[in-house]
Amino acid sequence: MVSGPRSLHCRRMPFLVAVLLLSAVVPLHATVSTVYTCPSSGHSGNHDSIFNGFFVQNVNASNLHSVVIPYTTDFDGLYTLTLTARRGTYTGTQVGTTQTQTVSLSSSADTLVTWNFGDAPITAGDTLTFTHTENGPGGVQFNLQPTLCTGDVESVGTSGVNNGFSVAVTITQNSSSGTACIPTSEILCIDDQPGDHRFRLTTHFSTVQAGNRSGNGQAISLSSLGVNQGGLFWFFDPTNPEMLIKVIKGCSINNHFWVFYAAGTNVGFTVTVTDTTTGHQVTYTNHDLTAAPPVQDTNALSCP
Repeated sequence: MVSGPRSLHCRRMPFLVAVLLLSAVVPLHATVSTVYTCPSSGHSGNHDSIFNGFFVQNVNASNLHSVVIPYTTDFDGLYTLTLTARRGTYTGTQVGTTQTQTVSLSSSADTLVTWNFGDAPITAGDTLTFTHTENGPGGVQFNLQPTLCTGDVESVGTSGVNNGFSVAVTITQNSSSGTACIPTSEILCIDDQPGDHRFRLTTHFSTVQAGNRSGNGQAISLSSLGVNQGGLFWFFDPTNPEMLIKVIKGCSINNHFWVFYAAGTNVGFTVTVTDTTTGHQVTYTNHDLTAAPPVQDTNALSCP
């Protein structure tokens, strides 16, 4: 018995090693829409060191699909860059994972670099902050727009002090139409075919511990790491995920999609998995004050 809601520390989570067979179904691709853009001033315009962070206020999106930024350098060559996005402040909750790219930069032209955040969930109206690191033969600069773009502000370092410029940036979200899953902070979308967001997963928890806590689980997408058939949920602390869950295609084996999860918690919760293609749905329940057993349901959802 524990005195408050906490994760039960397991030595390992059970995983199934399965062969994932390809389907003849044509994959559905994400419908990408621009939710914010601040135009470039061109290579002859202003630039500033990526030592400075920048933030964009009131981003009207439910997820972060991509960020496009033009870069230049004072010394031609290959550079390894990173970009980290956070919610609210430069120390706020991280959006997705830190992205890393090795790119060829020129001192005579700007290079457009697209950062793919894998539709990491955010909340409409969020302020998003962005910070860089760089490694290469010279310094790296991003393009600035001297005519300020609304809500787009470069900081002095990561102090939050306004540097008087806006960074040229374009932000997109996945706005897929139809019945496909749209990721949010509480909805985890898992693929069947790459990019189709076929499966919609949600969780809700409730416990008598710590003064009766309840709420919806918060989704952690792993698609920016290349993991599109599984993800995580957290209940109490974003640094401490409660559950790993995945959907496995077993159609050629028993004509079903399989749902496997392992949850390191003893609070009560429900998990709902919906196949947005067929409308089929399955729900799993764990009773409060009970250590959650792993689930390996090989008859979860019928294949069409």
